[in-house]
Amino acid sequence: MRTLAVFGFFLIILSFFAYNAYTYHQLSSAEGAYKLAGIPGDEKLIAAYHDNGFWQFATYNPKTRELKVYYLSQGHPLDFRIKKTKTVKTSLNYSPLALDLKLLKKAPEETPALLFAGKWYTKENPPKFPTVEQILKECGNKTIRRLSAYYAEKELWIGAITMQTGDAIYGGIGPGRILVIPSLRSYMEKPFVWRVEIPAGRDRSQHIVYYPGGIAIKGYGEVVLPKAFVMEKWVLEKSLNATLKALAKPTPISGSARSFVDLTISCWGSNSIEWSIMYITRYWPGISMQNKIPEGYVLSDYGQTPGKCQ
Repeated sequence: MRTLAVFGFFLIILSFFAYNAYTYHQLSSAEGAYKLAGIPGDEKLIAAYHDNGFWQFATYNPKTRELKVYYLSQGHPLDFRIKKTKTVKTSLNYSPLALDLKLLKKAPEETPALLFAGKWYTKENPPKFPTVEQILKECGNKTIRRLSAYYAEKELWIGAITMQTGDAIYGGIGPGRILVIPSLRSYMEKPFVWRVEIPAGRDRSQHIVYYPGGIAIKGYGEVVLPKAFVMEKWVLEKSLNATLKALAKPTPISGSARSFVDLTISCWGSNSIEWSIMYITRYWPGISMQNKIPEGYVLSDYGQTPGKCQ
């Protein structure tokens, strides 16, 4: 009996090593990683991201109107595989971004790499995000409720990350019910995913998200900020310049990052048009999948413009 027990123990250990070696091998390719993610057939792949040691896949389910991001990581054949998911409901229709799974075969060897809108991107050929001039062409001199700009240097980003220290909660940072794709370059180049909220009645707003390649994803949903204002060119430029200055300020943390940025121009708490910015000063693989981080990891700033709310 003792011999059988010892044999059984070693068999379990060998099975463990064999399975971990298998999953580690699967994560060496986009197709293998996608298979390990176990994504249901009714979820459509809309983006993929690969960096050293991990994969992310973003999906959209048109039936449930859900955005989901899968995260898979395994640093060594002897390590356990890590799998995380994050899900948000969305009022936007992401079906136009559905990808052909055959594109996974074309994943580049270099990392980081992003698959979006039918094309793979790397640091050598990063995606071309909408410029300020293009956003002004779409929103300039129009009545809106909010204009937001989101930046992620790395990783696919949805939902919100709560800022919490102990039992105290200090709010959250994140794009909420939209997908932000990584820029693969510095925030100083203004590689933002833009979202505009436009009045569509007293209790309804149209939400439009602008992505690289002239892609605009639209939908109607709840009113996030009820007050409206006219988006003039000088308001956007002043707010954006103030934001970049805030990001350039030294922080108490040596070598801190600007890994995720959330900028909003709105009429939040006064009769003047305001800008506010929050940014995460740390980075580690999988940080976008966190539900909460310490409050001290996030810095913020805000200011008012002479522009008036309606």
